[in-house]
Amino acid sequence: MLPFLIPVFIATTGYGVKKGLDAKEKIEKAKNIVKKSKKRLKKKERWLREEGDALNKYLEDFALYKLNIFNTQIKSLVELIQKCKTTASSVLVNDKVIFTPEEVKTLKASVDTSLEISSGLAKGITSGALTAFGAYSSVGLLATASTGTAIASLSGAAATNATLAWLGGGSLAAGGFGITGGMIALGGIVTAPAIAITGLVMDSKAEKSLTQAKEFKADVDIAIEKIERAIDIFGTVKKRVDELSIVIANITNRYNKEFKELQNKSNICQQQEKIKSVLLLGKYLKNALEISILDKEGNLDKNFPGKIKYIKQEAKIS
Repeated sequence: MLPFLIPVFIATTGYGVKKGLDAKEKIEKAKNIVKKSKKRLKKKERWLREEGDALNKYLEDFALYKLNIFNTQIKSLVELIQKCKTTASSVLVNDKVIFTPEEVKTLKASVDTSLEISSGLAKGITSGALTAFGAYSSVGLLATASTGTAIASLSGAAATNATLAWLGGGSLAAGGFGITGGMIALGGIVTAPAIAITGLVMDSKAEKSLTQAKEFKADVDIAIEKIERAIDIFGTVKKRVDELSIVIANITNRYNKEFKELQNKSNICQQQEKIKSVLLLGKYLKNALEISILDKEGNLDKNFPGKIKYIKQEAKIS
């Protein structure tokens, strides 16, 4: 090599080595960002699944509790109305019949279906359907399922946690984050070829990989925020289940007391005041069972607080 070229060679070689080291450092940094982000996301995904399963179980248990109410208290209410048909139909509160013939028909259908489900005769009933029964208006679901064919549709609509698919603030398109749809979205973030870091050696590509890694981390941060928001909503759902359970239990206890006193009397169908009291409590119980925790889209029902307050006032319970 010519002597005057040696300094130039050393300078350019040193520059090339530095550029190579910088590129390698950026690539390693990008890899670490992605690795840590994926680890954080998978941990949150696991948390979401665990909390989602726990919530489903909570709603299923609540559904079984409501089924028992239909199989006992509501069943006895329907039998009383049928036994004392003329008298019961003539009992008025504020010039209104407590139970219209259509309401009695719906209650009867609900009782028939609840007994069918409880006895295990209803084919196609799944845990998803129980989740739906816990989350939505019981009377409506059971009445529509009474034909038999609707049982399968109820199960299908609720299968694979679809009843909770939009918990977290609405559909994914609207920026929400549900259990089923959300897990798919998260999976897409993790598996999508958002960053192709391996094999990058040029500084320009290394710089790009670092930028992409930071963008990936930002996406993961958003996904984690949605997971945490969804889990907060799970907590709200559980609180609503607890609140509604207490209301139903209080009304049920009073109903049992009044109904037992009525049974101990002779000529039951002539006990106008006692029948009125039982029918009113039965009405309150029916109305409590109709309160939905979620709306039709699977979001928190905004009318829940008002309905709970109203039923407490009507039934005079704390």
